[in-house]
Parts: sequence; C-alpha cells; structure tokens
Amino acid sequence: RAMSTPQNDPTGGHVDLSQLSWEQLQQVHASLQQEIQNITQSYGGLRLAVGRFKSSEENLTHFNKDNKDREIFVPLTSSLYIPGKLGDIKKVIVEIGDKFFVEKEIDEAKEFLKRKIDYLSKRIEEVGAILSRKNQDIQIVNMVRQQKAQEALRRQSAK
Repeated sequence: RAMSTPQNDPTGGHVDLSQLSWEQLQQVHASLQQEIQNITQSYGGLRLAVGRFKSSEENLTHFNKDNKDREIFVPLTSSLYIPGKLGDIKKVIVEIGDKFFVEKEIDEAKEFLKRKIDYLSKRIEEVGAILSRKNQDIQIVNMVRQQKAQEALRRQSAK
C-alpha cells in the first residue's frame, strides 16, 4: 500500500497517515526503514553481479591467437592463484547457474554474458525505482510524524 492523504486517493488503496497514531507511524517508519535497507542490499548485490559479468565479458577479448600458450594465473579463490597456460582460445567454461558449468564457444559466452548483463541491468532499474518510491514514502511518513509532534507541542503549550 502506498502512502497518501485521503484527498490524493479517491480509490481507497492508500493508507491515510494522518489517521494513524504516533505509535502506528513509528511502526510504519521502522518497517519502511527495514524495507529500504533490504532493497538497498539487493540493489548493491545486483550491481556487483553486473560488474562481475562485465569483467568476464571484457576478459573474453583476450582469447585470441596472439595469447595462445601465454602464461597466466588461474584463480582458485578470490585470493589464491596457480600458474597456467592459455591453451584453448576457442572455448571457455561458463557458470550458467548455481555451480552449473557449460563449455561454450567464445562468441556464445559473450552472448550469454550480454544477456545476463542486460537482464540484471533491467532489474537494477526496477529495484532502483522501488527504492525511490520507498524513500518518498518514508519522507511522507517523516513529514506526518513532524506534523503530529508539532500538534502535540501546541496542545501541550495551550494547557
């Protein structure tokens, strides 16, 4: 459900924040903060994945006859490498899923990586839009919280 005032939403699909108690507003705020944190983590993970795929795509440009039999370091982990030679310059092994690997021709691997990058880039746009909406929602909640706090101060000072 989105945040609004009743005047902005004749359909009734939004929460009228002005009708919520201070405690309910606090709960909505805390919930939105948690959602924003989770979405931000997802957004960061997607960006990291795109970076890895782009790096892989770029590394495929080194598979040419000039580099055949060239000595390289082969990563075993992110910080452990062994020496090796670039033997087959026409095929690579690509991880296509969770620890599932397939041998592909260089052009097929490039196309696979391009599709992954395009898909993840679209997801980044979608998640970014959701994050933007959630940030707008939390701003609205903060404004209503501020208004309620000012009203409470006015009532208190009027006593």
